[in-house]
Amino acid sequence: MNLLSWKRLICCFGTVLGLVGEGFGAEPEVGTAAPSASVSVPGVSAIEGKQTPLLLRQPPTALRVYAFRDGVPQPILFQVDERDRRDRWVLEQGKKPNVDTNAEEFDENDVLLVLNRDLGARGTLAQLPTDATAWQEVRVGSATTPLGFAYIGAFAQPPPLACRECAGARYEEATDRVYAERYALIFQAPLPTHLAFVQTRGELGENAIAGVHAAAEVRFLGGLLTLRKTDADIQAELLSYRNGPVRALRRARYWIPLPFGFRTTGRVDLLFYRDFVESSVLLKVGIPPSLILARGELQASIDFLRQEGARVILEDAMMNEPVAGQLVHWAALALPNGRTVLLIARLEGALQKLEQRLFFTNGVAGETAPHGQPRFGFEFARVDRLTSGTHRLSVFAHILESTNAAEIRKAAQIFLHPPEVTVSALSQ
Repeated sequence: MNLLSWKRLICCFGTVLGLVGEGFGAEPEVGTAAPSASVSVPGVSAIEGKQTPLLLRQPPTALRVYAFRDGVPQPILFQVDERDRRDRWVLEQGKKPNVDTNAEEFDENDVLLVLNRDLGARGTLAQLPTDATAWQEVRVGSATTPLGFAYIGAFAQPPPLACRECAGARYEEATDRVYAERYALIFQAPLPTHLAFVQTRGELGENAIAGVHAAAEVRFLGGLLTLRKTDADIQAELLSYRNGPVRALRRARYWIPLPFGFRTTGRVDLLFYRDFVESSVLLKVGIPPSLILARGELQASIDFLRQEGARVILEDAMMNEPVAGQLVHWAALALPNGRTVLLIARLEGALQKLEQRLFFTNGVAGETAPHGQPRFGFEFARVDRLTSGTHRLSVFAHILESTNAAEIRKAAQIFLHPPEVTVSALSQ
């Protein structure tokens, strides 16, 4: 595993671990049922352009999305994000924006996004507006237990959008801040320095963290050469951003100086939603670490302030005492204020061979550099198990307005195993 891959791991975990979300309810009934108004299903569903042949080459402004509530189709929020020829998100604002050569068309590599909480029941073509030129039905989840349905229409004369400024999260370049419905975030450094839990977008709130920390150590040739880097070594430059009705995107270039004047560099996109944050990176492993006798560990954690009494919730238990080192796929921290911070790392490809463990410590209040009230995150080890290739790592940070262990487990599964998205045409 090369040094760039370790840098991307540090940046991906460090930037997303300061960030947050909301509650989760019961699954819908089998068949055509939809989440009730009291249920809030976490996450977002992405409909790829290649899944919607009837909508290809349509202007994104011609599209509208509906969900059925009590038998009536209602417009819901959606967002079309374009990708450029290198398959990167098109971010049109900032110092270094990128463009799509077919920006006026919904292409196969573009994506339409809807929040899972906005999905509805199954409907029929006869109930939908009649002036659309094409309709496609989107089912999220399996045929027997769907999370819900949405309907995408293309219009020659599209109806007015229900709301142009209803985004759950908005990024401000001038202050390098993110304002969302459930959190506020400030980047005064490469990693977040301020995280607050709020009730309304636009509030800055009281800071709840001492910092976000990441550290990596790699030992080569059986320990003859050791490389240690932490979040203090990271430098960053904001490149571009985009605000939309469903999410805001922020792209930055990160780099870490290395010995002898070298440095490793890369870009990380952060995706901000109303109640959670996502970061996904592709890690390229050229030479298998085992061939150069490389071993190493990565730690990434949130250093909380004034959260004494917080409890750790794992896949099969709630811990009232500090624990560390247990193998996990996700971990949650139930806070004294009744919220829960849920952290998920979705490892794909050979990354699943890493050992993912809970990192948890309690510090002592009043220290010169406050640590862990508590300090909570993940530790990864056994990089020598990795094989060559390109592997995706996705990190999510989500807050629930609940400490119910069953609800937390259900929410974690949504992120670890995203429900399938099936698209079909509706015809007369």
